[in-house]
Amino acid sequence: MTARAEDILLLPMNQLAVVLIDFQNDFCSPDLAKDGPPSNTHNELAARRANSFAEEAAALGAHVIYTQQVLDLNTLSARQQRWEMPNGLCAVGTWGADLYLDPVPGSTTVVKHRFDCWQSPDFEDELRRRNVDGLIICGVELVCCVLYAVLGASERGYHYLVPTDLVSGQDFGDTTDNQAVRDYLQYNQPAHLTTSAELLNQWRTR
Repeated sequence: MTARAEDILLLPMNQLAVVLIDFQNDFCSPDLAKDGPPSNTHNELAARRANSFAEEAAALGAHVIYTQQVLDLNTLSARQQRWEMPNGLCAVGTWGADLYLDPVPGSTTVVKHRFDCWQSPDFEDELRRRNVDGLIICGVELVCCVLYAVLGASERGYHYLVPTDLVSGQDFGDTTDNQAVRDYLQYNQPAHLTTSAELLNQWRTR
């Protein structure tokens, strides 16, 4: 029988993982603006909402996994290196690579070196180790890391949902590329979209 997107709501909580993609200083901290107006206000708010959501989900029995993008040229192929600068976003050992908020107690943080979390063996190992079959995908940035996470989950056959209030991108993309990704998900995968409130209500009333 062909699976349906809503089948994820039938999974036991211990087979679900809330995945928080790259809520890091370089994407979320208002301190980046220095003397100017911040351009990541939506990322910062999404990070706070997602962390609160993850805490409630963990209390209900779900796993929580943070991904942390770390730019380390030593981990990249020669082709990948030619598109990167050593001091780029989330460079290894920098404040910008640190998670913006303290992780939820009992959660796991996995490092990835590219936009795509599915290129991190540690990420896939963590899903296997915890017998995860359903993913709640939250995070930044919509146009790359979040989109790769969604497409990778689909390609690998996981159940997944995307709470639309827990994904974001830079403010200046809200009417262009961020909106393009939201439109893609809305028109291509509408059954996989939800909100954090809808999910928590479903879980609490089981």
